[in-house]
Amino acid sequence: MLALRITASYPFYNRRVPDEAHAKMNELAPYGITSFAFTPSNGWVIVTQDGRYFGRGLPDACFAELGKLIKSGWRIHCVAFPPEGGDRWVITGDKGVSARNIPDECHQRILACYSAGQQVVDVAFPPAGGNRWVVAATNAFYARSVDDECYQMMRNLTQGGRRVTRVAFPPAGGWAVVAQDEFHVRGVDDECFKQMNSLAADGWQLHNVAFSPVNTGWSLATRGKAPALPADRVRQVENAVGGSTIWQRMSAWKTPGAAVAVVVGNKIAWSTGYGWLEAGTGAAAHPETGFQAASISKAVTSVGVLRLMQTLKQPLSSDIRPYLDWTLPRRSCVSATPVPTIDRVLTHRAGVIGRGSTSPADACSGFDTGAGGGFAGYGPTASVPSLLQVMNGEGNSPKIELTTDPGAEYHYSGAGFVLLQRMVEQQSGLSLTQYMDKEVFAPLGMKTSSYALTPSFELAAGHTATGAVIPGKRNRYPESAAAGLYTNVLDLCQLVCYLNKAWTAPGDIAGPLTKASVRTLLSTGPEPGMGRGLFIAGSGTKNFSFTHDGSNYGFKSVFKGYPELGAGYAVLVNGNNTSLVNEIAASIRSAYGWA
Repeated sequence: MLALRITASYPFYNRRVPDEAHAKMNELAPYGITSFAFTPSNGWVIVTQDGRYFGRGLPDACFAELGKLIKSGWRIHCVAFPPEGGDRWVITGDKGVSARNIPDECHQRILACYSAGQQVVDVAFPPAGGNRWVVAATNAFYARSVDDECYQMMRNLTQGGRRVTRVAFPPAGGWAVVAQDEFHVRGVDDECFKQMNSLAADGWQLHNVAFSPVNTGWSLATRGKAPALPADRVRQVENAVGGSTIWQRMSAWKTPGAAVAVVVGNKIAWSTGYGWLEAGTGAAAHPETGFQAASISKAVTSVGVLRLMQTLKQPLSSDIRPYLDWTLPRRSCVSATPVPTIDRVLTHRAGVIGRGSTSPADACSGFDTGAGGGFAGYGPTASVPSLLQVMNGEGNSPKIELTTDPGAEYHYSGAGFVLLQRMVEQQSGLSLTQYMDKEVFAPLGMKTSSYALTPSFELAAGHTATGAVIPGKRNRYPESAAAGLYTNVLDLCQLVCYLNKAWTAPGDIAGPLTKASVRTLLSTGPEPGMGRGLFIAGSGTKNFSFTHDGSNYGFKSVFKGYPELGAGYAVLVNGNNTSLVNEIAASIRSAYGWA
């Protein structure tokens, strides 16, 4: 039966623990339990905040050391035992640590915390043993070789101004992570989870969680009410996505993984990952994870293009054709006089083949309105054409040509950005990948961003609308400037911070662009509602914003900046439905009151 005691207003729950352990918890609960832990052989120890303690089946040296430390005035935070058993243990308190035969790296990390002025409030060891551990300090947590989702949740909980206070691992797998007034669990006994929620619903802080190595026993204890803490923005966002939680919406949209970062005061206020890099695997999505950014590629390419024109000291009103070393063809209906300027290419008004101006191939009017604009990419068995082959129509997309008079109409054109890619490469003598690394990413500290077909950093796999991994995990896009960027939410928010600050600064700031170039990038150009390669709204108001979204096979994305507010966000997912990123973005805007 479930054992429940409420003594001197401190409740505790346990199930399938030794009778003596339950009796001692009942006796000592009024004094505030700071640590209750099991040994690998189902021994146990209990310590209260005023120094009362009792143990059964502990290593002799551990029990003796515990008594010695308490007698010398230590307030004990944690007693923990590696799963290998024997004379292995660690005791942490307000004055330091005492340990025997725990993993050396774990011991060194604990010592480093105390050297830095942080107390260690919890140490936990997964059941697999070896160099696997979690150390929770007063202002940080550290982990080695734990379940990746467990680490994801530790990071998630600490992004909203909370700190990890307790981590515990059931012997058969799973985990529990507690961060003051919040917790996440996986693979925990249903009744245990129910009672955790019961404590939380009554306003108690969950101070202790312990799992017995036998009989699936468990114990929960509190020594006081949950603290009054500032509103947790992360929880506000993730619990209001599409009228539900982010996890429920990811499931509804068959999207295994997502990453989110938010900028406040021109700094990344928080970032977190949800779900998995690839369905059916144990690798979790993190803010550091690389995703395909899809058409956000165009927005980032635009920064590189303005950097190039700034270096060449040439205006955006220049005709793009002399910079290509290639003849841009035009259909018979296109006038010879209008010029496809770089500015018009950046704003999808250059007359270059694009959405609504693509097919039939010999048409001058009556186009299929939804055709063109983007690229399908190349799967694992397809040969990837060169950039010139793409331009000449020798890949899986039509040849690039002028289909309408430059300046006359707006047609969203990925092909136009292929021309910009060609221009950058011809004028810099570098591939787009090399140029952007050198001229944009390195100056901005964007270390996980690349236009390479197969970057070397960790990458999410794309998924179909049914949640299946797409063939080859990711399509390849030689049309890199239009669709081939890999990046993460942290790098995108670095770019948001830079553009925000450069827009509002009185003069030039460190980075790839002058203030004048940033003003050009984010000001209305030939197309209303567009800067250069970015969509803008609210010009002249405090809610002025720039944004771009993206849609590749298996990946969706969006990022947005508010220069006058010093704010913004980035959302990247590895599913094939745009609705999810829109719902997450809407939840962010609602939580912060951004237009």
